[in-house]
Amino acid sequence: MAQIGKTWLFVPAKEKYAKRIPQIEADAIILDLEDSLSPSQKEDGLRIAAEVLERYGESRELYVRLNSGERFDGELNALKDIKFTGVMIPKFEDAALCEKYREQLKEKSVIALIESPKGIISLPEIAAHPLIGGLAFGGEDYRKELGFEAGEEAAFFARGQLVLYASCYRKYSLDTVSMEIRDMEKFMEDYRGSKKLGFSGKLLIHPAQAGAVKDYYRQNDGEYLRGIVEAFEKCSDGILRIDGKWYEKPHIEKIKKYLLELETKQ
Repeated sequence: MAQIGKTWLFVPAKEKYAKRIPQIEADAIILDLEDSLSPSQKEDGLRIAAEVLERYGESRELYVRLNSGERFDGELNALKDIKFTGVMIPKFEDAALCEKYREQLKEKSVIALIESPKGIISLPEIAAHPLIGGLAFGGEDYRKELGFEAGEEAAFFARGQLVLYASCYRKYSLDTVSMEIRDMEKFMEDYRGSKKLGFSGKLLIHPAQAGAVKDYYRQNDGEYLRGIVEAFEKCSDGILRIDGKWYEKPHIEKIKKYLLELETKQ
């Protein structure tokens, strides 16, 4: 499942953004070939994505959001031999897609982007598939399918189902993006709302959002450490890796002692 406080940032597959990859402070970068590119930019975007993956694919956690439809097959085949973390498949509705492209997807983690009622109904099979690493919710497209007047309330059930099945099958769950990129207090209200619903994390569209999430966990030291303790106690292996660090029982006992001291001071 997703690491506590992990940031997942969309980055358009464009030259000006590709140059900034080494400086981007996000745990996982999702190079976007879909919504952030116009039709005339998509072929060049595929080339740029391939160059970024070739250069950084083994040193950073990189995903690519592919296009659905007629471009999907060509994009997946163009990238299949490059070593990188995984792909995000938009408008995901059927786990059979993983079987059809099993050869191209081997050794890559798949994020299923659920954006339709059919995708929600198919969640039991999608979440159970071994190639699926995580589930993400595309709120705007989902509400669009429900009709003009469908607001955020219309997505509550769908979001709950996604969290439910992700948790059941030990996959991470990512909530839909927030378009708030200026007021980080408002953005963090949205982020905390996603976490309260049970999501592992949230899809981000701006480095400022990733920075706000990082700051939030740094400033809420006690909450972060309690999350580590809870995750360890649910882990059956006796060892847990979170945010690049390994934790065993002696580490957890030390954290518990620190939290007790922290509570005494409050």
